[in-house]
Amino acid sequence: MAAPSFSKMAAPALERILSDLLEPDSAGIRQATERLREALEEPEGPEGLAELLRGAERPQIRHLAAVLLRKRLRKLPQELIDRLPHVIVEALDRETDSCSRGALGHLGAKLLLLGGPKFWEPLEKWIQEAARDPQKMEGAFRVVGVAVGVAGPALSGSGPALLALSRGVLGARGDPGAACAALGALGALVALVGPRKTNLLRSLVPEVLAALEELLSVDEERGADALEVLDEFLEANPESLMPHLKAVLELCLRVAGDECRGDAVRVRALATLTFLAQKRPRALLRGSVLPQLLGALLVPLCAPLSPQSPEPEERWGGEGRPCPRHGAAQVLDALAQGLPPEKLLKELLPLLEGPGRGGCAGGRKGALLALAALARGCGSALRQRYLGVVLGALRAGLGDPEGAVRGAAAAAVRELREEMQPELSPVAARALPAVLGPFWGSPESPNCDPRSWFVLEALLEALGEGVQPWLPQVLPRILAALEAPEEPRGRELALSALHALACGVSGPLPLPSPLIGAVAALARGGEQQLQALEVLAALGPAHVGEGLLEALELALPLADGGDPEATRVTLALLAAVSELLGAGTAPLLPRLLPVLQGALRPPAPPSDAPDWLLGLHDDLEGAEPMEDDATTEWAEPEEAEVGGAFAGLAEAALGALGDLAENCGSAFLPYLEPSLDAILDLTQFPQPQVRGAAYEALGSLCCCGRDAQTGPSPSQHEAFRALLGGVRKDPEVGGALAAVGGVGRILQPPGHAHKEWLEPIGRALCDVITGEIACLRSRGDDGDDETSQRSELRETASDWLPEVGAAMAREGLAGTGGGVAFPPRLFRRILPPLLAALADPAHPGARSWAAAVIGQLGHALGPEATPFLPDLGPAFRLAVGDRDDEVRANAFYAIGRIGEAVGHAHHEGAWPGAELCSHALRPAGGEGPGRVRDNAVAALVRQPGLPWQRALPLVLGSLPLTADLEEEAPVLRFLLGLGPDRLLPHLPELVGAVGPALALGRLQNDLSQSLLALLRQVGGADPERFRVGVASLDPAHAAILGRMLDDVIGGQ
Repeated sequence: MAAPSFSKMAAPALERILSDLLEPDSAGIRQATERLREALEEPEGPEGLAELLRGAERPQIRHLAAVLLRKRLRKLPQELIDRLPHVIVEALDRETDSCSRGALGHLGAKLLLLGGPKFWEPLEKWIQEAARDPQKMEGAFRVVGVAVGVAGPALSGSGPALLALSRGVLGARGDPGAACAALGALGALVALVGPRKTNLLRSLVPEVLAALEELLSVDEERGADALEVLDEFLEANPESLMPHLKAVLELCLRVAGDECRGDAVRVRALATLTFLAQKRPRALLRGSVLPQLLGALLVPLCAPLSPQSPEPEERWGGEGRPCPRHGAAQVLDALAQGLPPEKLLKELLPLLEGPGRGGCAGGRKGALLALAALARGCGSALRQRYLGVVLGALRAGLGDPEGAVRGAAAAAVRELREEMQPELSPVAARALPAVLGPFWGSPESPNCDPRSWFVLEALLEALGEGVQPWLPQVLPRILAALEAPEEPRGRELALSALHALACGVSGPLPLPSPLIGAVAALARGGEQQLQALEVLAALGPAHVGEGLLEALELALPLADGGDPEATRVTLALLAAVSELLGAGTAPLLPRLLPVLQGALRPPAPPSDAPDWLLGLHDDLEGAEPMEDDATTEWAEPEEAEVGGAFAGLAEAALGALGDLAENCGSAFLPYLEPSLDAILDLTQFPQPQVRGAAYEALGSLCCCGRDAQTGPSPSQHEAFRALLGGVRKDPEVGGALAAVGGVGRILQPPGHAHKEWLEPIGRALCDVITGEIACLRSRGDDGDDETSQRSELRETASDWLPEVGAAMAREGLAGTGGGVAFPPRLFRRILPPLLAALADPAHPGARSWAAAVIGQLGHALGPEATPFLPDLGPAFRLAVGDRDDEVRANAFYAIGRIGEAVGHAHHEGAWPGAELCSHALRPAGGEGPGRVRDNAVAALVRQPGLPWQRALPLVLGSLPLTADLEEEAPVLRFLLGLGPDRLLPHLPELVGAVGPALALGRLQNDLSQSLLALLRQVGGADPERFRVGVASLDPAHAAILGRMLDDVIGGQ
């Protein structure tokens, strides 16, 4: 049947086509699409759409007509374009639907961008008139908000007039819709005029707060939406809010703390406080604002638990409505990252003490969530000043009878895990029996609630390598849940716990074959297939073996479907298979690399528009998603994705590519060039995490083929240059840090870095330490996070310098003499900034780091360190008197290593090592037990030429070591070297010095046997004084030593 002619198509017929497009009928949509395409090619088609703007009965049709006109705007006849502003005004005058009104405003804004102010004038006139009509007022301000969002700077000339118009409505009473729309328009206009109108905006704030107060009292839902206007002020011109900071806080805190209000509006008010803490945290330090804020946050944070309305994590699904308690914790998280830790903790921790120990479970839960929220910004300060308090709180929380409190404690354990180790592991071990016992139920029960699984997983992560003794109790519970067919959520939780085990333990796990079989069965299909495949990848070759090949075969079809999560899991399996097969992966590479390289390509701009709309857009404007318009008048279509799923997927793909290059060795060389092109593109990606992953992958490409003992290929030279370029040129510290990690991959075994790369690597790492790289030359924001990252970057670079020196020494590039394992020319470059850091009065961490690096590299210099002694001696005279224990400890570490290296220089008076150590170890006024004294005595025995008569009493008086047990062996070998004749006069002291180390069995066997032989010899020469020494020991140590030396002690 022939299609009808559209030459005389009337608006009603076009309306029927659009109606068909809105029906849920795929075949009908395809037919209607073709008819619409033909209709819009006819001259009357666009005219029909314009008619539908004001004449269609259904609002969805009117809305769709506006969208289609906007998308084809540049293709419309000029005569229609000229009339369109008046058509829009007429349609707006009639329109009652919010979405359609927003689409009309969007169309009007696009006309302004296309043709200039003349196309906007009719709409502005309508807005001015409608804003005075109670029936149209809300619609007018909705149009303003949409238009400003779309046209932005093009409306700057109208900004003051529209701002005045919006301001005039703020005091209106009785129309919450109009008030909400006016506040929304005002927020958009603030962003437009922001930086230029501080005084004007400042004068607006009291009226905005009053309008919000009124709106929140009559319409909570609209009030929650309108609170966003405060975010707009903070984003566009935060200074305008500062004089009214207390009033803003009072409003938000009053709303957030009002338990009679709905959770949504309370959470929205807390979100504004979070944004305030992110944008202007230090403003909260003025006056009494911070105590007021923290005290009020405790109301939602420590509110009683409500069994009738459980919070999201208390339900099986773990998802649901927003929660004020968590909103308050997010405010604390922002404060912790923006304020000096000591000032925040000084105010907050006393406030948490009462709720944390009180009888209200909600208070105890809130206090623990606060600790979790403080972790990112204040974790280091919590460890340094409040370690005992934090560990006590976690210990009590994990043993709390209330499950919600235990869950919060587990969340805090997870967040604080890195900062609180190794002290956190015993806390986890102490809590685990109760979690596996009375808090769990039957070991074979798969019906455990999610909270107990969550607590178990957090404790397993905290135990790390120490989890092994608990596995006989943990694994049966995991297996029971995996084998329970009626509990899919239980299987999901069990897989998550098993994944945590796999990632937390580096060695093999004693996993029973039924458990591996259960995971493999889940990986073959069903709801948990993807999760099970991910667990198999994490368990790796040691546990799954060739089962990884089946898992990879199962994953590849899932990745072909384009699901980012499936692709990520497939990449993890690909890396695990390459670890299993090594060079044997080569036959699989042609099939696997397309998946990997596809994950490295940024996706095209997303479009979830129906197929029928994609061919109808304006070529110059680009296709825009229909669904955005159908759901909200505020949303602009997304641009090409630079974050989200692609960023995470790219990181995973880059990691897998690096694993492939290193595991496959020379078998990967034919694939270097195409892989390199994709990586180089991603070194320019906006997100530093992706750039960082790209730099690390470059390091892996540089390592590829070292097994073949050939020189680097041209592609590898290019990868190497790009990697060093990342170190020097990346604008962010995180990117440069990852680039240094990529350099580290080249230096670490197996194999060695190519000879011609060593000098450039050394220079690049020295550039980091001297601050001669882009991210360190820029000031950054000088916040605590930025300072910490810069310190980590310098420390990481210095950690690799000894490796560079050792490699250069192997190649004969380090120096001219024997015993030189670091080039003096590089040390000379970095010494000035190291000495400056050693004298930095404000940063004890920098002083400690500088002392350790000087000691490590000074030792590597060997005799070549001698010319530097005139500079080092005075610096260390000051460092050993530092008020910080760690600085003094590292200073003595350095003194020992340098003294050992230079040897003869001691006699020339250029090195005060022996003098400084002797002073620290003097009986009266010297260092007390601890790492400082341990390092000082170890440094003393390393000073060559020191008369033993001076050294021996000081050494014996400083033993046994109590903190730095790594120094025990060299100190005890010093005593052995003196021989029995010199030691016999000091026999009781000798026994007291070496006895604990022998009794505790912490020495290597050869050293232990040598000391026992020495004690037998001197003890046989003077049994009475030997027994005096044994009697001075701890009774338990004395008993053990007695059993070792019963032939000497005799009847005692």
